[in-house]
Amino acid sequence: MTEMTEREMGNPQVTQTDLAWLAGIWDGEGHFSIRRTLQGNGKKGPQYSPRVGVTNSNVQILTRVRQILNALDVSYYFREKGDGGFPGSDRQCWVISVETMVNAVKVITHVRPYLIGKGFQADCILEYCNRRMVHLKRVGGNERRKYTERDFELVRLVYEANGDIRGTSETIREDAQRAMI
Repeated sequence: MTEMTEREMGNPQVTQTDLAWLAGIWDGEGHFSIRRTLQGNGKKGPQYSPRVGVTNSNVQILTRVRQILNALDVSYYFREKGDGGFPGSDRQCWVISVETMVNAVKVITHVRPYLIGKGFQADCILEYCNRRMVHLKRVGGNERRKYTERDFELVRLVYEANGDIRGTSETIREDAQRAMI
């Protein structure tokens, strides 16, 4: 990888060191996933959207993540996690969550060169978002933005890479079969 100056990265406030640090946080404490929601009580079918986030209890880490995201002009949600960081924990945790395609692409584009453990998920989500953003015009709703086989394949790959602990890949396959009819 060639050395880039801060100016070449497009934001003089964020350094390569910041981006590498952020990628390390995302590799260790974060997630790259795709959320399945049902629209109109399930009558309109499922919708899949990126969810890229970090969960942590350390205020200094969370503050620095937020500073970098703000400098990169990434919109995110910041909220307290109700039941601690994992089952059985009562430790106070917070979640920083990026939930739109445009902002997920911004985050992934900046941290991808430095990711080690979650690069595959990031690549799949980046491809998914770039494919779907071509159809982001709000006119015509989901009828104009139908999911393709590749869209479903990318979603399935992300779920499987993340462990697919709830059998979601089977649900995605069923969604894909219904969508292709």
